[in-house]
Amino acid sequence: MPAWLTALRDLIADASPLRRVMLAMLVVLPFVALGAAWFWFNPVEYRVLYPRLSDRAGGEVLVALEQLDIPYRLSADDGRIEVPAGSVHVARYRLAAQGLPRTDEAVRAEAEDSPRFGASSQQEQQRLQRALEAELARSVQTLEPVAFARVHLALPKVSPFLRDAPPATAAVLVRLKAGAALSAEQVATIQTLVAASVPRLARSDVQVFDPRGVQHSAAPAEAAESPRMALERELAQRVRAVLAPWLGEAGVTVQVTATLDDSETRRTVERVRNVTVGGHIRPLEKTVQTTVLPEGRLARLDAIVVLDFDASREVRLRATQLARQALGYSAARGDTLNVYVLPAARQAQALAEPPGGEAAAPVNPEPVTVPVSIPPLRAQEKVPAVDYRLLGALALLGIVLAGGALFARLRRRSATVPVDTADDFDALLDAAREQTLDNPRVTADVIKLWMRA
Repeated sequence: MPAWLTALRDLIADASPLRRVMLAMLVVLPFVALGAAWFWFNPVEYRVLYPRLSDRAGGEVLVALEQLDIPYRLSADDGRIEVPAGSVHVARYRLAAQGLPRTDEAVRAEAEDSPRFGASSQQEQQRLQRALEAELARSVQTLEPVAFARVHLALPKVSPFLRDAPPATAAVLVRLKAGAALSAEQVATIQTLVAASVPRLARSDVQVFDPRGVQHSAAPAEAAESPRMALERELAQRVRAVLAPWLGEAGVTVQVTATLDDSETRRTVERVRNVTVGGHIRPLEKTVQTTVLPEGRLARLDAIVVLDFDASREVRLRATQLARQALGYSAARGDTLNVYVLPAARQAQALAEPPGGEAAAPVNPEPVTVPVSIPPLRAQEKVPAVDYRLLGALALLGIVLAGGALFARLRRRSATVPVDTADDFDALLDAAREQTLDNPRVTADVIKLWMRA
């Protein structure tokens, strides 16, 4: 043994208890100082265990951390639970094994799923509605930019005394992730998802908000083609596809206007067959038939076909028949279809090819004075002033009234009269109108003959 160790041992053995304590402190204090300096310059890093917890869920997590012997501390700023950085994942896994943390919706759903005896129908309906809201919220949260979502449904009670059930509405509150934003297509997806899951809920009645109260809007109406516009475009293309190979692509213009029914209609017809037995009327058979007309059905169709060339009556009649077949024309539905010829085309042809092969007269001819000898009138003679326009209008009115009466009679007999007959009558009526407007003098002469007869 070295001499200095022997001298140190003899010093400690001969020292008093107080000196022994002082010698021990001289040995321990340097190590304590080094440890304190290490922890001072290298503090333990704490990280947030869960960013957002309710008071109830935070209390459950604190109790579980104490049972698991995991150190924690509460943030002085917002009271969030923090654990050492090296124990964050371990703490989360061990808490997840115990089913923590539980959201308020999960606790409420667990309480509602518990068996209840004596619950009313209204309570059961409310429980089903909350369950539907929770499922929709979970579906919305699956979108990439959404961190949290809540769905509120307003489902009015359906009454058998109301013809049309009141519509349902919905509000969706979404909280986005940091730096994320909802696009117009994603907003439309949320509205479609909620509307498709709830009866009597239209997509336009679903509103999407963020925690600041700002409403998110879907794609603008002009960017997305509405069902009505799509139907009109498709019907116009059908008519052009039928008429273009025959009349030419550039010679046909088609305009279609569709009227859609935006409400679902239920029609119930009850038929009771009665029989008389012993002077008393008794119901023998009762039949109830319910017809459901879906939302967005075609209520009426109005179409116009314009031909930019001088088409004959046969051509217009055939074009009318083809266009009706392409459109699915229905007179019972109140559809209308008119085929017109541009007046400019007729005028241009009349100027280019005048009747009799003579040269076309100028637009503004020079005035020509022609001497005309007019014989004197006798006092007894009176020249009747004939207003050909008035007579022509009267003739047109009479033709229209007669045609209307005949058309009404044909409609009443539509069950037995083919569609071609009604088409021919419409063509004849159009031809009569055109002849009356083109030749009012001839029409006036015909009216005068009728009056003399």
